[in-house]
Amino acid sequence: MTYITLALEPEPGPRVSHLIRRLEDHYFRDVHAMLRLPAPAIEVTPGCNFAIAQVLASVVSGVSVTLYKHSGNNGARFKGLLVDYYPWSEEPQPTEDVPESARLIYALVRNPLTHDLGLDLETKRRTQKVVVKRLTTDQGRCGHTEAGVEALEAKARPPRMSPTIKIQADRVVLLVEAFYWGIRRMLINLNADRRRIAAAEAFLKSLDRREA
Repeated sequence: MTYITLALEPEPGPRVSHLIRRLEDHYFRDVHAMLRLPAPAIEVTPGCNFAIAQVLASVVSGVSVTLYKHSGNNGARFKGLLVDYYPWSEEPQPTEDVPESARLIYALVRNPLTHDLGLDLETKRRTQKVVVKRLTTDQGRCGHTEAGVEALEAKARPPRMSPTIKIQADRVVLLVEAFYWGIRRMLINLNADRRRIAAAEAFLKSLDRREA
């Protein structure tokens, strides 16, 4: 499998670069592999939809507290990162309420599915139904080809791909492939903000001193 690394231009400082490359090794390469599923030829039938969504949400969470902002409420940082750098403008249907889309990803994908398996234990009720959708082939029996996954790792958004998130009357639908492409592009957009990346490099350097 040929994972395509992020094209970071300009190249960030050494600590930020190391963190992003480690993130790719620990998260994105796994997502790359999971997008090849299901693989009936080797009797692997799950598509890992929820697993991929959770891995990607973890990327947003980690980046929000290391490269985005270094103080404040974690939920606010998670949502703020999505609002500021996720490529909402490249969605096929313009997002009318970007903060609401970011809130839904946090409230319905990151929080309940991570912490209490789809139940809002604080209010003692179920959360809104979340459908995590995949663009599989052969009527859902096969995952992407290698070329198909590599297309999701290209800088340009694949044509005819549905929006990341759709809000329907009784559910919220998250498209895994669009989320993967968008999170990768989010990191490219964040890296292009030189002021923010310089602050992140200084923050990571301060951690070096604390460990010394």
